[in-house]
Amino acid sequence: MLPSLFRPLRLGRLFGIPILITPLMVVLTLLLLAQVAGRNGPVAAGELLLLFVILGFSLVVHELAHALVGRRLGLRVLDITIWPLGGMARLEGAMHQPQIEGPVAAAGPLANLVLAGAFFLIPGPIGESGFWINLVLALGNLIPAFPLDGGRVLRSWLARNSPFADATRAAVGLSNLFLLAFLAMAIRFEFIFLGLILAGYLAWTGRMELLQSVLRSGRLPTLKPLEVWKRAFRQSSIEPDVSPPSQEEASSESEENPPPETNADLENYRGSLEDYFRQKRKWQSR
Repeated sequence: MLPSLFRPLRLGRLFGIPILITPLMVVLTLLLLAQVAGRNGPVAAGELLLLFVILGFSLVVHELAHALVGRRLGLRVLDITIWPLGGMARLEGAMHQPQIEGPVAAAGPLANLVLAGAFFLIPGPIGESGFWINLVLALGNLIPAFPLDGGRVLRSWLARNSPFADATRAAVGLSNLFLLAFLAMAIRFEFIFLGLILAGYLAWTGRMELLQSVLRSGRLPTLKPLEVWKRAFRQSSIEPDVSPPSQEEASSESEENPPPETNADLENYRGSLEDYFRQKRKWQSR
């Protein structure tokens, strides 16, 4: 019974993209509505339902912006899922291309800012609620911490002049500083339990992002975070700090581990992407 609450159900399609929702989201919404109706009456429950509808609409627009920009830039969009902690657009290949990850991540908050402006023009409680909901979604997602969009935009910017894993570690380091500030705020305003849960979740997510960046790039971070930040503010692009192998080493690697010729082979390739492209150029020159 419990696992089925987390199994997404399809609601339909928008622009050819499947829209999913977790049953847990529906159950929690109904429980909150029933609780408010029992304590404050059906009018209060109706007002809360209106807020949920605006929030759900804003989340879908947010994730749809990610998906459409990603598809425009050549990524494959799998689906969009709405769940209790927000939404998620599943895109294939975004982490492999930092120059694409930034625009895709920024599209969501930008869409919410546009919606906030649209709701601002609508008089009454609907316009006011829609304005504040979208403003909070936009500014909250721009906080530079994973898995928020701000963390991905920051990593994309840092990765212009530094290896991907090093950029991820530097971005995670900054997000940890924001987590400490968030915990201090939680203590100050006495929501310590909720603050600990959110900070723990964000810290764990940042750790997983760093681990995935290492696994996908095939290399450990070697640059100090301060060096990554220095490189980010330089205008000229800097090549990753990988010393070129000697001719004997490159020849040996090419013979023992020829470059893959298909996407399936590339997924199983055990070397780094730098080794892959170096070997591919050598084989093509033969």
